[in-house]
Amino acid sequence: MKTTKLSELSYDELLKEEKKRKAIFIFYSILWGIMILASLYTTIKKGTTAITFLPVSFLPIFLFFWKSQKDVCNEIKSRKSN
Repeated sequence: MKTTKLSELSYDELLKEEKKRKAIFIFYSILWGIMILASLYTTIKKGTTAITFLPVSFLPIFLFFWKSQKDVCNEIKSRKSN
């Protein structure tokens, strides 16, 4: 996978990147929400199990996707103001 800096992308490429990252973030947010609901359900029904801590273990990935999406939004905003 080729990595490029956001500052090297054109404005149109940035908009495409924003759509892609937003879709990934929304998809992962839904999955993370399902994990939270499953862990709450399991904790209520069976007590503390390994599933209870599953959403916490995936929190760093969630934060990575959130920051990645925010970086693209901030780059677009900085270009709009110029």
